[in-house]
Amino acid sequence: MKDQSCKPCAEGRYSLGTGIRFDEWDELPHGFASLSANMELDDSAAESTGNCTSSKWVPRGDYIASNTDECTATLMYAVNLKQSGTVNFEYYYPDSSIIFEFFVQNDQCQPNADDSRWMKTTEKGWEFHSVELNRGNNVLYWRTTAFSVWTKVPKPVLVRNIAITGVAYTSECFPCKPGTYADKQGSSFCKLCPANSYSNKGETSCHQCDPDKYSDTTHVQMGQAENL
Repeated sequence: MKDQSCKPCAEGRYSLGTGIRFDEWDELPHGFASLSANMELDDSAAESTGNCTSSKWVPRGDYIASNTDECTATLMYAVNLKQSGTVNFEYYYPDSSIIFEFFVQNDQCQPNADDSRWMKTTEKGWEFHSVELNRGNNVLYWRTTAFSVWTKVPKPVLVRNIAITGVAYTSECFPCKPGTYADKQGSSFCKLCPANSYSNKGETSCHQCDPDKYSDTTHVQMGQAENL
């Protein structure tokens, strides 16, 4: 039988306790799925959009990017909450030629009553969005459908820093991102490296830049220090 006791995260890693956070998108995190479909009902229109099987949300490091073709791509994540909670995320939605919706359903496919489904385009960069979640099973959906305007390729929707509260416990610890560190066990967050220092993923401390290099921000990883 597996040990069910709670243990502190090791140095260089963090845990949110009753919450989970997804802030690294080098690959699709465990539990997420990216699905695609052709929503056109007309056969001729369906032929013009071609095969939609390759139309996906694509991880891009610090964020995940939507499709830009005339297909519907859905990013989804299912979570069971032991108490009422929230889902928060940041999004960048600059192009109205893409329809972007976010909604939540329970395990009977019933949407939340207070769900803000249709997202508004962002005018000043990244914006924050929060939705309350009910106790029990919740399925989260980020869905995009693009419409071509002349020959212009629309700009994708970007999503990052997804955080969910209300889970019973966190089943894993997450490594600190490059440019941050955790020097103690049981950390709930990672600290930013000071200027003129850097760190790589999962570090317990920051390292000073070489004498002929510097970092002019407080979020720098190895390889981003510039030559003077």
